Amino acid sequence: MYNQIKIDLDKVAREERKANAAGFGLYKITPKNKASFVQIIKENLFQLVETKYLTNAELGFIFSITPLIEMHTNALARPDNGQFFTITEIANFLGRDLSGTSKSINKLIEKGILYEFVDVNEIKRYRRLVSQRPIFMNPEIVYCGDRNKIDATLCRLVINADHMEKQRIKLEWKVWLQPNENYGRLYRRKTYLKYKVQTQGK
Repeated sequence: MYNQIKIDLDKVAREERKANAAGFGLYKITPKNKASFVQIIKENLFQLVETKYLTNAELGFIFSITPLIEMHTNALARPDNGQFFTITEIANFLGRDLSGTSKSINKLIEKGILYEFVDVNEIKRYRRLVSQRPIFMNPEIVYCGDRNKIDATLCRLVINADHMEKQRIKLEWKVWLQPNENYGRLYRRKTYLKYKVQTQGK
C-alpha cells in the first residue's frame, strides 16, 4: 500500500523528529468506527451494586434507557431531531405504562442517577411545569461521549445537586468542572476532593 501511494517513510521519520522537537506529533489516520456507544463507568456502577443503592428493577431500567442517551449531552433525546423525550415517549419506547415509568424516573432523579432541568420561573407562573422535562443521565454512571469533555452545564447540575454524595455513596470517579473551563471531566475521587476543597476555600 505504501508503494502505491509512494510515501517516503524516511522523509516522514525526519519530519516527525522535527515536529517532536517542536512539541508536535505526527500520527497515522485510521478509519473511525461509527458504531454508536455509551460508556458505563464500571467502578462507580460496581459501588452502586455492592452498596445496594439501586434495586435490580432500577438497574434494569437504567440499562433499558441507555439507547436514548444523546452523544455529548447525555440527554434522553431523539436521534433523528435531538428533541427531548417526554415521559410518555419513554414509556412507549419501553412498552411500559406511563405511571410506572414516571415513578421509576422520579425515583432515579431522587437518587441522583437521572437529572432534569426545571424552569423555576415557569413553576412560579403556572404552579406546574408546562414545557418539556429535559432528562439527563448522570455522567458519573453512564456517559455517551468523551469523558474528558463533559458539557459544563451538565457538570454544574451534578456538582450542585450531588444526591449520592449526600447519601454517603463515595463514587471512585467524580465529575468536576474547573473555573473558566468550557467542559468538565471525570476525575479520580482523590483529585476531585482536592479541587472541591480548593473551591470551598475561596
